[in-house]
Amino acid sequence: MKNWKQKPKSVFFSKKKEELFLINSKKLNLLKLKKNQKDSKSRICVHNNNNDLIHEMFVFHKRGAYVRPHKHFVKLESFMILEGEVKLVIFSDKGKIIKKINMGDPKSGKPFFYKMKKNFYHTQIIKRDTLFKEVTRGPFRKNKTHMAKWSPESKNLKEVKKFLKFLNSH
Repeated sequence: MKNWKQKPKSVFFSKKKEELFLINSKKLNLLKLKKNQKDSKSRICVHNNNNDLIHEMFVFHKRGAYVRPHKHFVKLESFMILEGEVKLVIFSDKGKIIKKINMGDPKSGKPFFYKMKKNFYHTQIIKRDTLFKEVTRGPFRKNKTHMAKWSPESKNLKEVKKFLKFLNSH
């Protein structure tokens, strides 16, 4: 991805500010290469940097990638599946499962898009390798995303495996 800069690994931004930003399947397929992933995830950002007011991203998650339950303060999120299958899980503040929604690409007949306007704790269980487009309000500030204290950290692989098994069985 020679015309791209990585900040951090697996997150790609264009090296120049584009007046017309074009994405084709060849560029999206680069996200699927293991060398371009971190924790089985990668993304192309079509916004210029983390300070932009609108963040648009094409994101790839490998089957089984862990998305720690989280919620966003003062911003909404939209999510559209282009390929793959996920289970969206919405939780109460205390970690009780409120809703589970099976989602797939547009041809699957399942919901392929959501826009979350309320700051629910949520996660996506990645059932198949999945490519999606996500849009959210910037600027990106790590402290504006709250990770659920009742969920395991990504680095605790044993607990993550148990947690995902629990989510899949309930």
